[in-house]
Amino acid sequence: MHSAIEFMLLGLVWGASFALYRVAIPEFGLAATVSLRLLLAATALCLVFGSPLRSVAPLDRRRTLGWLALIGAGTTALPFTLFAETVMRSSAGFAAVLNASSPLFSALLAVCVWHEALSRSKAVGLMLGFAGVALLASLRELGPLRIGIDAVLLGLAGAACYGLGVQLARRKLGELNASSVATGFSVAGALLLLPWALASLPVALPSWPAIAAILVLGLVSTALGNVMYFRLLGRIGATPALSVTFVIPPFAMLWGHLLFEEVPTPAMLASTAVILVGTALTLGWRRTSG
Repeated sequence: MHSAIEFMLLGLVWGASFALYRVAIPEFGLAATVSLRLLLAATALCLVFGSPLRSVAPLDRRRTLGWLALIGAGTTALPFTLFAETVMRSSAGFAAVLNASSPLFSALLAVCVWHEALSRSKAVGLMLGFAGVALLASLRELGPLRIGIDAVLLGLAGAACYGLGVQLARRKLGELNASSVATGFSVAGALLLLPWALASLPVALPSWPAIAAILVLGLVSTALGNVMYFRLLGRIGATPALSVTFVIPPFAMLWGHLLFEEVPTPAMLASTAVILVGTALTLGWRRTSG
């Protein structure tokens, strides 16, 4: 029961992050928004948990630090920036649907790069999932939304970053606990984006709603969200934890509707259904939960 509540709460706070970008970015700018999000998360996690290398043997610290920096930058700074731009070119719900393809990229990379076995259900899931992505890309101009292919490509690039990050973290940082991984990733992303953010600070003081959005993005969606995710990863396993992507799009659509009166198009809803069914098969969700 505890894991189920944490699972739904994670979907809620991660779904909110897509809509909060639309509150913060117009006043802070994209670079400062993403950088402040990571800087707040890194500061909070370091204060609570200390150094991410605290449990690593001295001889292993250089190797661990290198992987933390590389994977952390690739799973925070880069995809956060890509999805922030995607949200501003589309909508919170649209970006979240693209984000839901992350496990598909993870599974595809596992098969193509690390030569993991490809079962029939996983193969069908990959085909279904990417068919859903193709449907979303081809019908992106249905309804009130007028979305360019650039938004689709940016979101898919962000999803691929997450997929690669999951595989690398599992293989290179499996010995670290959840808090160390969450802290290290946030620190790496914050340091990478800091020069860009300093060069792009807003000239006027942002409004209180924009400041509140930054605080929630950094302290709740990122710091708390990452800790919850890595805890779930250790408690219920990789496949069920990755299934949180099932609940992020509905929550993102809800937040987008509440904050900006966004209305999901039939194409978005249909694509979401196809992508999530494909993701469920790819993750072996039926076998795991059955």
